[in-house]
Amino acid sequence: MRIMPIPSTPSAITRTCLRDAAYERLRDWILDGTLAPEEPLRDEALAEALGMSRTPVREALQRLEDDGLVITTATRRSYVSPLSLQQARDVFPMVAALEALAMRLALPHMDVAALDAMRTANHQLADALHAGDAGVALEADLALHGAIIARSGNRELVRVLDDLKCTVRRIERAFWGAADRTASVRDHEELIAALGDRDLAAAEQVLARNWERGLTWINPEHAEPAAG
Repeated sequence: MRIMPIPSTPSAITRTCLRDAAYERLRDWILDGTLAPEEPLRDEALAEALGMSRTPVREALQRLEDDGLVITTATRRSYVSPLSLQQARDVFPMVAALEALAMRLALPHMDVAALDAMRTANHQLADALHAGDAGVALEADLALHGAIIARSGNRELVRVLDDLKCTVRRIERAFWGAADRTASVRDHEELIAALGDRDLAAAEQVLARNWERGLTWINPEHAEPAAG
């Protein structure tokens, strides 16, 4: 029987609510790719790995199913929800449009602290890309874009984008390839400069280009044919 690729010595869980602890740990494993798309989820093995009984694990799996991260069949077998390039084609334009809206709302509130946070995240992204560390690169990219979204002041927009970004993170991790993503670092530099200048038109142009690059990197067939 195939053994699930879960860490053999996870750090101790000290939270009072085991259900919430199990949910957070399993969600992290799904989002960072430790538990891959379509990976079978056996509650006995998960409970042993987490150091708890099967009951909180089952409750966590139900919550993850509500989130769309887990699927349970009619025979009560659970597995990590699958991903596809079509999902990327569907989701990326949605997130790009909603993030552009968040940026328009955030622009008056992009202060020095927010711009500095973006610069720090972009430096971390550059270092991670140079080191070939996909996990750190994705976290840095998420933090950079998150600095804009957080300044939007629209709690519902933030919530919707948080949910969609989970899907984006899973897709990018699952389809991470050998593409040179350093152009994203340059996009971010231009984006930070445009936001610092309060130039919305320039910022929107850069943001749209950045999201278009992202879809092309995981799905080269999406790229427009070369002119000429």
